[in-house]
Amino acid sequence: MADNKDNKTVDSEMTLEESMQELSEIVAQMERGGLPLEETFALYKNGRALLKQCKDAIDRVEKEMEILESDEDDEDGE
Repeated sequence: MADNKDNKTVDSEMTLEESMQELSEIVAQMERGGLPLEETFALYKNGRALLKQCKDAIDRVEKEMEILESDEDDEDGE
């Protein structure tokens, strides 16, 4: 299996921006091609995990925004 030291593993403490950047790098590597099947599969798995992490982070922010907007609506209605 080829050396995959340039690819980070999914880190739950990565910021959304860091996760998106890493995901972008994975996509670029896969698009270039020429990788062994095992490395391609490892990149794919890592990419899927990063994608989930990004979606979860965005969902958390959206929920917080909804709460803030709901609180503002409650204050305006008083």
